[in-house]
Amino acid sequence: MTLTCIKWVLPVLCAALAVAPAAARASASDQDFVVAREAAQRGQWKTLEQMRPRFAGHLLEAYPSFWLLDGTIERADARDVEGFLGRYPTGPLAEALRRDWLKVLGAAGSWDLFRAEHPRLLVDDPEITCYSFQERLARGDPQAPPEARALFLEGTEVPAPCDPVFAALAAQGEVSQADVWVRLRRLLAGGKVRQAKRANALLEPAARIPEAALDRAAADPARFLAHFQAQRPDRGGREAAIFAIARLAARDRAEEAAERLEAIAPRLGDDGPYAWSQLAWQAAMNLDPRALEWYARAGDFPLTDAEAAWKARAALRADDWKQVLAAIDALSPRAAREPTWRYWRARALRATGDAKGSEALLRPLAALPTFYGVLAAEELGVPDAPRWDGFQPSAAQVEEVRAMPGIRRALELYRLGFDGEGLREWAWATRDLDDRRLLAAARIAAEADVPDRAIFAADRTMQLHDYSQRYPVPHRATLDTFTRQWDLDEAFVYAIIRQESRFLAQARSSAGAVGLMQLMPGTARWVARQISFHPFRAEMLMRPDVNIAMGTYYLRRVLDAVGDPILAAAAYNAGPRRAQRWCGAKPLEGAIYAETIPYPETRDYVKKVFINAWFYRHRLTGAEANLRQLLGVAPGRDAESVAANIP
Repeated sequence: MTLTCIKWVLPVLCAALAVAPAAARASASDQDFVVAREAAQRGQWKTLEQMRPRFAGHLLEAYPSFWLLDGTIERADARDVEGFLGRYPTGPLAEALRRDWLKVLGAAGSWDLFRAEHPRLLVDDPEITCYSFQERLARGDPQAPPEARALFLEGTEVPAPCDPVFAALAAQGEVSQADVWVRLRRLLAGGKVRQAKRANALLEPAARIPEAALDRAAADPARFLAHFQAQRPDRGGREAAIFAIARLAARDRAEEAAERLEAIAPRLGDDGPYAWSQLAWQAAMNLDPRALEWYARAGDFPLTDAEAAWKARAALRADDWKQVLAAIDALSPRAAREPTWRYWRARALRATGDAKGSEALLRPLAALPTFYGVLAAEELGVPDAPRWDGFQPSAAQVEEVRAMPGIRRALELYRLGFDGEGLREWAWATRDLDDRRLLAAARIAAEADVPDRAIFAADRTMQLHDYSQRYPVPHRATLDTFTRQWDLDEAFVYAIIRQESRFLAQARSSAGAVGLMQLMPGTARWVARQISFHPFRAEMLMRPDVNIAMGTYYLRRVLDAVGDPILAAAAYNAGPRRAQRWCGAKPLEGAIYAETIPYPETRDYVKKVFINAWFYRHRLTGAEANLRQLLGVAPGRDAESVAANIP
């Protein structure tokens, strides 16, 4: 590929790098920035090019030039890119432009330019990683094949530029046919059929799984398995059948999958234990009570971290602490070091009689102000209430941080309503700050009415903390009114709002949820009918008083429907029906219910809501809070659910 210049871009960007005359400095208005960004979003490059000189000397002068250059990056001239990066070598714009430029260079095979620029990229992404392997293989880097092979064996999804890397490894014998089967299995286990087909192509033609068989197994696994019984399977046929077994179990038809597996097990030979492990894993993720039984059928077949983690969760729900311990012991050392598994391993050790081993795990964990850290402290009987008179930065420290160019740009972007750009500038500017400066940044953000960035900064301190910045209490009069009206725990409502929006009244999710309590417009219209709120318009959800009034009513209805705070937290994120479906046949300890939620997003959400509630209970009442008590006990599954009445 020849990198060519857009005729009218090169002189413009060359001019952008020149020092602007004094008369042109800071002449851009707020409206000019809005118009310039709209032009960039619409691809109106000539309009943007004509406007760009107005921004010379302005605090945000780089943005119009960046929009122009990045928007035409596939046709850009290397001199333009190098000129911009020379003038603005660091920051979120440089990082974004460098990343997009490296992808252009990689696609073009321009390895000299790629090799020169790649070391300056701070955060790699998968596509650039693949191009980097292409470049390194092309110049014979001896470390590239083993590193690329390690990526291959991870079995993770990779972008298309890795295909020639993996093909080269296979052609050179760096990746064996056995390695290909390892990757193929891992991709099929994750349901990544397209990626699996790409790996399948690396097998010898006679050994490949017919793609039509994979498609049939994915689309209708029960029918595929019925036909499989009459076949004499080779390796590819067996793998397709195991994939179909897992696919059927993933559709919450584990009993049927087990019956099918029993029928075809003689044809699977030594692959039978692997098939049972896949069935058990899918059943565990669907909270099937027979999952442990099927894990047992897998015998000593080695489990991945994901499979072992769900075996541990299945054992937690079954109150089988020996199995919990065995499953956690099967994790890799890296996974076993996670706070989640350190805590549950400690609980399992204590339950099986090893109090000393349990305490050794709990003590370092108890020092963390996190969900499992607080639970660990409570297990040890040494809960430590948060201090609300935390470290306060000096006026000089605050002004030092306020003067940082990245902080100034972030605040200006937020003022203009460019929240996405402001967030990126803020994150970049604060990424390497020490605790004192992070807390100074938190104060600055709070004063600028950017509460999510204040919490973001305060949350990252390691030694010096200010929990009043981490857990602020804005809109308290409004919350007091509506929590009293709907008989809700104020700490719990604050916990929900902190997790939903970080108190950013203008917050919008990718799904369309709006405002402090992140209500979907459809849900808000339903609430408006219930409480006779007329007239209601969706834009009113940006008003804190309206959002809190509607959100607290909705939370009250959810709590009434599911009957328990921990279910209500899960329901607020994933819906009342799911929250109830995740209950066990008998009551579950709240922490076990939370840990065994099948959706990773909701599992994380519920834990964060309750650690938020623990902090807010302390702050709002001054009384000691107990996280395990707040979590409570999730009730047993109720077939006569009333959650169907809640959207």
